[in-house]
Amino acid sequence: MAKFKARARTLDLLGRQQIAGIPTAINELFKNAHDAYADNVEVDYFRKEKVFVLRDDGLGMTKNDFETRWLTLGTESKFTNRKTPPPPVDPDKNIRPIMGEKGIGRLAIASIGSQMLILTRAKRTGESHPIVAAFINWNIFELPGLNLDDIIIPVREFDELPSYEQIKLMQDEIADSLRPLVKNDDLTDKEYDALIEGIYSFRCSPKDLEAATVGVTTLKDGKCGTHFFISPINDSINYDIDGDREDKSSSKIEKMLVGFTNTMTPQHPKPQIEAIFRDYKGTDGTYTSIIDKDQFFTPEDFQLADHHFSGDFDEFGQFSGKVQVYRGSDELHKINWAGNNYKPTFCGPFHINVAYFQGTQRQSIIDKENHARLYAKAEKFGGLYIYKDNIRILPYGNPDIDWLDIEKNRSKSASFYFFNSRRMFGVLDISKSQNSNLKEKAGREGFIENKAYNQIRDILKNFFTQLAADFFREGSGAGPKAEIWVKKRAEREAFFRALEKRDQQSKARKEKFQSDLNKFFENRDKDQYTNDINEIFHTAKRRFENVAYIEDPEEAAQALIDAESKARQDISDYRNKLRISTPRGFTISKETRQDYEAYTEEYAKIESNLITKTGDEIDVLVDDFTNRLHIEISKRKRLEQAVDFISIEAKKATSKKQKEAKDAVSEITAKVKDLASDLMIGLENKIRDVKDQFKNLNMIESADFNLVNERKRVEDEISDERDKATKVLESVIQQLHGIYWSTDPDNNIITSDQINDAMSEELEDLRDRIHADIELSQLGLAVGVIHHEFNSSINSIRGSLKDLKAWADVNDKLDGVYNNIRINFEHLDGYLNLFTPLNRRLNRNKEEIPSMDIKIFLLDLFKPRFERHNIQLLHTKGFTNRKLFGFRSTFYPVFVNVIDNAIYWLKQKSDEGERIIRLHADDTGFYISNNGPAISLTDAERIFDLGFTRKQNGRGMGLHISKEVLEVENYRIFVDTPRDGSSVTFKIEKIKGIDEN
Repeated sequence: MAKFKARARTLDLLGRQQIAGIPTAINELFKNAHDAYADNVEVDYFRKEKVFVLRDDGLGMTKNDFETRWLTLGTESKFTNRKTPPPPVDPDKNIRPIMGEKGIGRLAIASIGSQMLILTRAKRTGESHPIVAAFINWNIFELPGLNLDDIIIPVREFDELPSYEQIKLMQDEIADSLRPLVKNDDLTDKEYDALIEGIYSFRCSPKDLEAATVGVTTLKDGKCGTHFFISPINDSINYDIDGDREDKSSSKIEKMLVGFTNTMTPQHPKPQIEAIFRDYKGTDGTYTSIIDKDQFFTPEDFQLADHHFSGDFDEFGQFSGKVQVYRGSDELHKINWAGNNYKPTFCGPFHINVAYFQGTQRQSIIDKENHARLYAKAEKFGGLYIYKDNIRILPYGNPDIDWLDIEKNRSKSASFYFFNSRRMFGVLDISKSQNSNLKEKAGREGFIENKAYNQIRDILKNFFTQLAADFFREGSGAGPKAEIWVKKRAEREAFFRALEKRDQQSKARKEKFQSDLNKFFENRDKDQYTNDINEIFHTAKRRFENVAYIEDPEEAAQALIDAESKARQDISDYRNKLRISTPRGFTISKETRQDYEAYTEEYAKIESNLITKTGDEIDVLVDDFTNRLHIEISKRKRLEQAVDFISIEAKKATSKKQKEAKDAVSEITAKVKDLASDLMIGLENKIRDVKDQFKNLNMIESADFNLVNERKRVEDEISDERDKATKVLESVIQQLHGIYWSTDPDNNIITSDQINDAMSEELEDLRDRIHADIELSQLGLAVGVIHHEFNSSINSIRGSLKDLKAWADVNDKLDGVYNNIRINFEHLDGYLNLFTPLNRRLNRNKEEIPSMDIKIFLLDLFKPRFERHNIQLLHTKGFTNRKLFGFRSTFYPVFVNVIDNAIYWLKQKSDEGERIIRLHADDTGFYISNNGPAISLTDAERIFDLGFTRKQNGRGMGLHISKEVLEVENYRIFVDTPRDGSSVTFKIEKIKGIDEN
């Protein structure tokens, strides 16, 4: 009688060579954790050490379970018969459908790495169990000629996590079991040496790794679950995680593991298990979360989409559900499938819920930012995911798996088939109870292509084709409900074109505006305006000097008046050249608005200090030459000529704008007339087309002619054209009514354009403010939590130090250790005390704060940085005896912030001179000065604005916050004139007129 025998290579063939790759193997282990009733399954991959740790907090295994189930091939680990007891369940949780079916998923571990240590502790009601440990070298199973029963798997039990020394004893057992195989010539010496070298290369210590990992799963303190320690790792895992750096699509790990449970649809079932994958690239304890669910589609993303389809396919393959087009009202809809002659299907009933968004933003109702974000996510993760009992079935959902021929059909005709798999994301829900004929392949490359699979595939292909015809198709073949999509898409495109055209028109003006500002400040920095005005003055002076050569007095008098007029013309032209008009018709950023405000201030200075002053000098020149040349010039004539000059200039400028306004009105009038005419012609042509169709109607001879339907069709065609014309004209009328102006109390005319620009700028400012406020709120919460936790820990250490002192007093060996800990702790405790004044909750009493307390605080806080950068913190006699009245928690952070900024800029000094920060005070306030780089005039006011910074990677918050908290206490901070020996001075002073409480 003969019997089957199993070679050791069987495990390699069924495991490593059966599974598609490492991501699939990890997915299998995730499913095993689910079947073990785990709440969490966590992966920690340590790249430098080439160690892969997978842990779950499930039911775990006893030694008997491990030997009779886990080490037994087939399905008995998940199923039962009369000789095999059923697998354990967690009585505290709902029954979970078993995901594993083949009994070989555990063998997939071999594709991750060549050696594995498994630790497991069983959770059983009323029982306590030790940790079961086993060590496996998968390379042994690749050798030809060995039978399964030739290979020993060492199994041990431990009460605590084993050390490396204990693991080494298990390695010794494997090594000892291999020696007889060499003697029997089952292994060559070379094969034996390679195996031994590999076995002892595994140097993982579960105790050390337990300390290095984070998360909730552990086997310490009697906790249960199963942990796998795999090393060395297959080199391909790094590529599976990182992918192609030039490819924006998801990596293999992301494709296979993201979305392990459904977390994307609104009201999705609560995941029974949470999966986490941490990638430690260095040795500093930081990691990247590979399958963070926030990187995947969220319910918020789902609701943002343009279109939604959800419903059920019954046991006959017929769809009944809801369709939302452009987030409109739910449209109840049915789609029939005749592929099985309306008989019950083998695949069974299932549910679908899909979101879809338009590929171009011009056709979408999603805002620009969210559309770009969804587009990026969909490029990586877009597709239809299949979940069996809320656990993902691979590889469905991967963008490159076109199992429904969506991309294939789209390549034939995008307008006919409409759908794009990278623009959809959604779920297909099936269950083991209702869809048992949908069976996965052993290698997890999808379903076995049986009758049930072919049916569900045909049902879904028909669904998407018919859905496109019913709702997303134009022209012939389009269903009546497609009108909603066509109309809304046209509206979105028209709206987008209008915005695009407006942006194009404003872009050129905005660029010129910014260019003019930049050029103005460049010329100011080069002192160009002083040179130009001086040149105008000297040119005028030369003209006056030429008058001296004219002998006729009257002719000389007129020449002098003409020279004066020409000089004033030159000054006026130059003044106009410097003018930059207030931005109109386009929105500028807050920063550009601040640049413009700085420009107006600088222009006012140039106007008063240069232009007006030069005009006065022209007057002096005229009087001087009149007296020197003894020329009689009528003052009345000079005044009349000046008024005539100003009047001509004013009329010229106003006339130019009047012409532009009339031209604009004429252009708009012509466009409105042309538009109205075109719309009326279109309506007239439609009416004629409809009437022309009458000649082809055979009303008498045709028995199928339906007068009611024909009349409705005709009415609809004409009504559609009418609605189109009236809608466009109503929009134009509304725009024209939006043009208005009014006069304010100061008799200034305010236009709608100014109001719109102001509102746009205010909106941008509010958006920036919201983002900053969120950051500040998060920062405040974090500081509060850290301070509380740090303070609690410090108090605990203080108590422990007292206990340690009692031991040190009676043990000389502990005395040195105690003193060393105490000194370092006092240093750390000093830092905590430094931050105590910054906490407003702990210091809410106003008090007189001596100025030297502030300096001592600053020295304690910044002393290491002062020494590191050779910076001196000095104070004047005037500072010594001054006091501030208020909260320490208000004033200390202000000084800290200004000093911190001063240190940063003093570091940038290129010379080797002294670096000094000096504190001073007088009756008016406190001064903080330094001799670092000067603050430009433009930045002097903006430096306190939220978000403004010249620091690399700065946030621009510190000085803004300082300014606001001081104003609450009736103080202000500003950039003052630099004090002697300094280039920068900040002043803090009491706001005048405010009484102290």
